Amino acid sequence: MPTPRSARDSDRNNRTRLLHAATDAFAEFGYEGASLRTIADDARVSFQLITYYFGTKEELWVATVDYLFERYLETGKGLGFTLTGNLHEQFHNHLRLLLTDMLQRPQMRNIWIQEYLAGSDRYTKVIRPKIKHLHENLSLPYFQEVVRLGIVKRFTAQEIALIWSSVVSNNVGHSYYVELQLGVPTGTPKSVETQVDLAFEILVGDSDDQVDSGLDRANSVISTASLPPPDSAGKTAASSAVVYGWENAKELTPDGNRIKQLELENLQLKQLVGSLSLEKKLLLDRLGVLERSMAEP
Repeated sequence: MPTPRSARDSDRNNRTRLLHAATDAFAEFGYEGASLRTIADDARVSFQLITYYFGTKEELWVATVDYLFERYLETGKGLGFTLTGNLHEQFHNHLRLLLTDMLQRPQMRNIWIQEYLAGSDRYTKVIRPKIKHLHENLSLPYFQEVVRLGIVKRFTAQEIALIWSSVVSNNVGHSYYVELQLGVPTGTPKSVETQVDLAFEILVGDSDDQVDSGLDRANSVISTASLPPPDSAGKTAASSAVVYGWENAKELTPDGNRIKQLELENLQLKQLVGSLSLEKKLLLDRLGVLERSMAEP
């Protein structure tokens, strides 16, 4: 017989794998197009476990949305300012990390865009309250702090949130449009850095001259960027991972470059921890199965 702890670990592992598989399925195919049997197969668990852990397809969808929003809340809660440091540089780094995080995990916005376009009750009853919660408990308080600290003086917190949300939504929902404007694939280091630089200059600039200077620098990056060679299907190849590229970095002070180095190391560490965590859960699940089989007569 498996021990209570191994059983709990196995249950947690199965639920997590089902949520991961459901996240990809709902984001790619929508609620109607996602297949529960395919989700179970992708999670490598029995189809009956979906009913056991979650119940109906709609209850699985709700649990998936809850899971995605909680992960994004965790990322946002980790942002803060060190008052003894360069506040403007910290804000610039936050914008880069927020855009990178959303590009690496676009499923949440893909799901809510699908539900919005479908005009579903799921959008009204589930997605909208969660967007409101994110806005009131994460986005708005953060941008209010940005204004309070004097980092941004030209806009209110609500205006900053609207501008930044537009940048993120374009990258997730209209990525080809972004690619057309910048001349580089969406999600690549140059695309991320160009957009972050542009948004930062617009938000932080105290005068029209500063904004114009920021636009000039951004346009310079865009005009000198070149698309990578197309593949055999005529499509432009895009990087599958969004990682800040040091070859695209602008000149910074030694401290500034050290901060960016730490950011990259932190991002790589988070990715490694996530991979190791999933691998650990898979191993624990296999161990639980082995223990149960050994306990059987």
